[in-house]
Amino acid sequence: MIILQLEDEPWDSGIAHYALTLSIELKRRGHEVHFWGREGSAPLAEAGRAGLKPRGLRRPWLELPALRRELRRLRVSLINAHTGSGHALAAALAAGTAAAVVRTRGDVRPAARHFLARALARRTRAFIAANSRIQQELRLGFPGSRVELVFQGIADAPRRTPLPESPVFGILGRLDAVKGHEVVMEAAARLKTGRWLAMGKGDPARRASLERHARRLGLDDAWQFMGFVDDIWPRLGQCRVGVVASLGSEAVSRAALEWMAAGRPVVASGVGCLPDLVEDGKTGFLVPPGDAQALAAALAGFISEPALADRLGAAARERFEKRFCLARFADETERIYGELLGRLPS
Repeated sequence: MIILQLEDEPWDSGIAHYALTLSIELKRRGHEVHFWGREGSAPLAEAGRAGLKPRGLRRPWLELPALRRELRRLRVSLINAHTGSGHALAAALAAGTAAAVVRTRGDVRPAARHFLARALARRTRAFIAANSRIQQELRLGFPGSRVELVFQGIADAPRRTPLPESPVFGILGRLDAVKGHEVVMEAAARLKTGRWLAMGKGDPARRASLERHARRLGLDDAWQFMGFVDDIWPRLGQCRVGVVASLGSEAVSRAALEWMAAGRPVVASGVGCLPDLVEDGKTGFLVPPGDAQALAAALAGFISEPALADRLGAAARERFEKRFCLARFADETERIYGELLGRLPS
C-alpha cells in the first residue's frame, strides 16, 4: 500500500507518537509510507530520522493545488489523518481521487458535531479510536460511520529486569501539571516509606517548584528528579511499581505501556485510556484522579504484601504481550486499511 500519514502538530505528543510508531512499523512491513507534517516540527524531524518520506507543510491550504498534484503523482491509496486540521486537509486532498480517508482520533476533547463535522464524516471511510471512550463518542456523534478501536502498541522492552527487592516507585512523564506530580508527592508523604524516581523533562521553573514541594513534604531523601532519560528501560528496571497519576488527558499513554512492557504493575488514575490498559486488581490499580489518599492506599498494598508486585507485574507483562504489542497494533491497522481498499494487506 502507498499510505500518507498526516500529523501536523508542532510538538512531540501522544498523538504524534501513535502516528510515528505506526508509520515506522508499516514501513518495516514493506508499505510505502509518506509522513506529512508541520514544517520544522519535532514529529516531522523524527519521521525523517526513521527513514519515512517526510514533507513539511507551511501553508497547506495555499499550497493545496500543488499538494493534490503530489498526491496523484505518488499514487497514494489511503490518507490517515491524526488531527482535526489534518482531517479537513485529507478530505480536500482526496477529493476527486480514489484515495480513502481515515481519521484516527486520540484526543480527549469532545468531537465536534456541527454540520461541517458531519459533512466531513461522510467523506471519511473509517474512524479509528485510540481508546474505548473515544470509540463510544464517535459512534454516538456519527451514527452510520465505521468506527474501529485500535489501541496503540509499542516496541517491546529490549530485556527483562527482575523487580528490585526494595520498594522503589517510578513516575514517567513530562513535568506538566496535568501529570499529577503533586498528587503523587502527597501520596508518597502519606506512605512515609519507599523511594521515588521521577523521569521526564520539563520547564526549569516547574521542576524548581516541584522540588520545593517535595522539601515541604519532607521527601528530600526519598524523591529523585532524574530529568530526561534517553534509555528509559534500565531506569524502569530500577522500580518495583509504575505510577501514572494524570489528572486528565491520557487519550493514549506511552508511559503506562512502557511500565507494562517492563513487567511492572501500574497504579493509574481512571482517566482517558488508562481503564483500557490497567485491569484493576489484576495488573495494577485504578484510583480517582487527584485523590492522594486513594493513591497512597493502593501503593501501600505493595509495601505490606511484597509478592503483590511480582504477581501483578507478571500479569501486566502478559496483558502487554497479548493486547498492546507492536505487532498487534500494526496487524489491526493493516486489516482496516486493506478492507477499505478492497484487498488483503500487502
